Amino acid sequence: MTTKIDDFLPYLNDEDRANHLKAIGSIGDAFAYRTSIKVDPQRISNLPAVREHVLSGGAIALDIEAAISSLKNEPSISNALIAAEVEEAEIGKIQSDTATMSRADRLTYARERGLDRPRADVADSMSLNSHLAILQGLGPQQRIAYARRHGIS
Repeated sequence: MTTKIDDFLPYLNDEDRANHLKAIGSIGDAFAYRTSIKVDPQRISNLPAVREHVLSGGAIALDIEAAISSLKNEPSISNALIAAEVEEAEIGKIQSDTATMSRADRLTYARERGLDRPRADVADSMSLNSHLAILQGLGPQQRIAYARRHGIS
């Protein structure tokens, strides 16, 4: 029977709870650095490596490699990793295709493949504050075009 570490945290001392938060942060940062995917701290909290490290009072060293392997084997995270690899491959193909093209040819390439418009999955998930932050860095004509394209105007 495996129980969640959260069930034990109220009974542990402050040092162990701080050790728990530090372990979650270390694993989350390492995973994000290697894969560019942020993981919910709750998923990290219940990994066996974290549980062993915290319950031993730090006597058992935090095995970051084992924790990362455990995270990679989780279905939702492995699906996100596959999607990230596919996107990286698509970007690599676009870069290699356009490396020797002239400016006009690159623009034609982008228009033919729909790369000159914002992606629906990104634009739809952005908040108004995110759009406003982007608008701040644009010139007046670009602001108007961006606002029209995203339905802000």
